[in-house]
Amino acid sequence: AIMNRARTLMNQRFGKYPYKEYAFIQGGDGGMEYPLATLITGKRPLKSLVGVSVHEHMHTWYQMLMGTNESLYAWMDEGFTDYATTWIENELAKEGLLPGVTASEMPYEDTYNAYRTLVNSGKEEPLSTHADFFETNYAYGLAAYVKGAVFIHQLEYIVGKQAHARGLLRYYHDWKFKHPTDNDFIRVMEKESGLELDWYRQAFVNSLATTDYAVQSVEAEGKKSTRVTVERIGRLAMPLDIVVTYTNGDQELFYIPLESMRGIKPPESTMERTVLPDHRWVDSTLSFEIPSKSKKIESISIDPTHRLADMDFENNTWNKPD
Repeated sequence: AIMNRARTLMNQRFGKYPYKEYAFIQGGDGGMEYPLATLITGKRPLKSLVGVSVHEHMHTWYQMLMGTNESLYAWMDEGFTDYATTWIENELAKEGLLPGVTASEMPYEDTYNAYRTLVNSGKEEPLSTHADFFETNYAYGLAAYVKGAVFIHQLEYIVGKQAHARGLLRYYHDWKFKHPTDNDFIRVMEKESGLELDWYRQAFVNSLATTDYAVQSVEAEGKKSTRVTVERIGRLAMPLDIVVTYTNGDQELFYIPLESMRGIKPPESTMERTVLPDHRWVDSTLSFEIPSKSKKIESISIDPTHRLADMDFENNTWNKPD
């Protein structure tokens, strides 16, 4: 029953599996995907069994049906598969199908933390590195599985949930049986979102640039407004969702697009949103006004959904002084 539900979720979010059968065969030394089947070892706790089964089955989409070249784009197979596995497991947990497992509002938190560990290790290499030529297995493994998953989840933050969901399905329908590259995937997301995204592919795949934004200062601006200044510490510039929580409990979203996107993402929630002027990737600081006295502001937080791969979330939030 669990895997039947998992298969339904796979079909709905990632594209319909085109064959009548798929086999799980006990054997091998862990989990290994093959066309129409996977080998997995038994004697596992239920969560582990579901996790490996979902992961290996999702390879059917990104390794088998699309024929992703794992030597050149390991992260487009393992990373996308890991992204899908985490999403499916969290959905199963929401529905009470994984006993003892609680669904999370931020299911990719561990994935993002592992990415930060890779960066801080000093061993990170670009995702564009050929799989055979990484200096360490550690760098290869975290690049392929972890940074690849961060790549696709962070893209949801950039383009919005609706365009991201459409893009995942379009990617499958447009590129199954065709051996897509990273540029093919980004082009699909550009078509669905109406945004320019090559800057993101270039920076996150071909370089080691990281993102780190901080709330630098919050100051009174006249009698009825507050000026917020945000500092860009990391090299990789991103669009910014900044949520202001007022002392009365109301919340307001200030959205700052990145000029390189050539557009804005649509609203993702019913929260009141103010779209501010674009900022450029060369700007080290940016500022905006909140039409409220600072004493009426409880907190200001950059990306409270934690979908931005910010290297230091400790400096993302300003809280009203006691």
